[in-house]
Amino acid sequence: MEDKPLLPPHPLRVVLYEDNPSVRELLTDVFERSDKLFLTKSFENADRAVAQVGELKPDVVLMDIEMPGTSGLDALQKIKAVHPGTKILMQTRFEENHPIFVALCRGANGYIIKRDLMDQLEQAIINVYFGGGYLSPEIVHKVIQLFQNTQFTANPGYIPLTPREMDTLREMGKGKTYKEIASALSIGYEGVKAHIANIYRKLHVGSKAEAILKAIELKLIP
Repeated sequence: MEDKPLLPPHPLRVVLYEDNPSVRELLTDVFERSDKLFLTKSFENADRAVAQVGELKPDVVLMDIEMPGTSGLDALQKIKAVHPGTKILMQTRFEENHPIFVALCRGANGYIIKRDLMDQLEQAIINVYFGGGYLSPEIVHKVIQLFQNTQFTANPGYIPLTPREMDTLREMGKGKTYKEIASALSIGYEGVKAHIANIYRKLHVGSKAEAILKAIELKLIP
C-alpha cells in the first residue's frame, strides 16, 4: 500500500525574496494556481528580511541566492540567527558547488533550481514545511560529492575560483590596477573587469580591499 502524500493543514504562507520582476510574476502565477500555497508577500531585496520574517511569520521563506544588496546567503544566515525555526527554501539558476555548500551549512531547509520552479515548487515547499527538506535532482549528486571533499568540509568558506580568476586575484594582491592586471595577464580590460566581478560575487565582497582581505583569510593568496 502506497503512503499518502502529506497535505498541509492550510494553504502554506510563503514570503518570497526575488529581485527579478519576471521571475516574481511567474512565481505569483504559480501561487495563484495552487490551493496549497499562499503568497503572503514578495520583496525585491532581502535588506530587511529579518524584520519582515519576524512581522509576517511565514510557514516557508523562498529565498533567491543572487540579489543586490544583502545576498540570499547572508539573509539566510541572519534569519536563522534570529528566527532559527523558520523554514527556508533557497532558489537559484546556478548549480555551482560553493553556494550549495554554504546554503546547507547556514541552515537552508532545501535548494531548488529555478528551471524546476514551475513543476516542483509546490511539492518542494510542502516537503520543507513538514521538515523533510528538498533538493533539486541535479543537486543531490553534487551534495554527495561536496561532503566527500575534505577541502570543502574542512573550510566552509572555501571559494572555487577558476584558474584565471586566481591569477587576477594574485595580481590584485600585488596592488595592480585594472590596466596593469590586463597587461600582466595579456587579456583585455573588459576581461579583467569580468574576472573581478566574479571574484567579488564568489567572495561575497564589494571592494578590492575586502577581496584581498578575504583571500588572505582563506589562504588563497599569501
